Amino acid sequence: MITLSAMRPLSAAILWLGLASCAVAQQPPCIDDELLELRITRACSKLRESGVLVSCATLLGQAAVAKTFAMPRTAEQVQALEPPQIHERVLRSMRIVGHYYLCTECDEWHFAGASGFCVGSNGIVATCAHVLAPDATMREAYLVTADLEGHVWAVAKVLSKDEGADVAVLQTGEPNCVPLALRASVQVGERVYCLSNPDHQFAFFSEGLVARWFLQRDPVPEGSARRPPDQVAPRTWLHVTCEFAKGSSGAPIVDSKGNVVGIAQSTSTVVYDEDAAVVETQMVFKTATPAMALMALLPEPRGDAVPAGK
Repeated sequence: MITLSAMRPLSAAILWLGLASCAVAQQPPCIDDELLELRITRACSKLRESGVLVSCATLLGQAAVAKTFAMPRTAEQVQALEPPQIHERVLRSMRIVGHYYLCTECDEWHFAGASGFCVGSNGIVATCAHVLAPDATMREAYLVTADLEGHVWAVAKVLSKDEGADVAVLQTGEPNCVPLALRASVQVGERVYCLSNPDHQFAFFSEGLVARWFLQRDPVPEGSARRPPDQVAPRTWLHVTCEFAKGSSGAPIVDSKGNVVGIAQSTSTVVYDEDAAVVETQMVFKTATPAMALMALLPEPRGDAVPAGK
């Protein structure tokens, strides 16, 4: 299994919403990945100089004790949308979640991004829990979020986390954002969509189906004895067929109404013969954390719900 947040050093990328157009006439604004990454990196540098960034070490310490965080959630949406409308709705809420870090190999600062999405209008963002941890190439690292116009906000606090379900809720400095609604149940065969940032390709929109619900037990800690499956409670996961890859960790997977039903979590490649000289890939499993795992971290106070943004 390969989690989706690992990426090579970045240094640029931006969606020119209303600022740049594609070379072909009458096409919508295009994404300039290199320019967006550059803009994010420069904004991160200014935040570091101003002293507002919080180190990953501090955030991981918070994550170790983070529990549930009660907050009003956006009411589940009931109106079916066409794919372009779904894309437009999710585009406002999807975020780039990544590390601004000092590299161990070149003594330069870089940005490495994954994915996330807004769940609260006051800068509350959900992503995968494994996104929080820096990797071995990061000598000094800070976690930030960014939108597709290159605005960047420091992650100030980990509000809640479930490491087993691989989901975390972050408080950022973004003052206003459009939260997505969450939906606990989804049927096999339902059409779903993912908007994510795979391998430096920002805001990649893909379509697929819910392939299955399945149960999986947490990995056995090193040095611990493995117990029979009937003695270990499994967790519930989703397999979907919409496309995502490294850099997509934490991305929203939504239904035909724009409700989040899952969170892009990992991929696992099936090959015919792992020892063959030429590896023959047969299929790639796309695993998602069900939205109900996130909802368990965000219990509603008094059952309140707030309407979604238009």
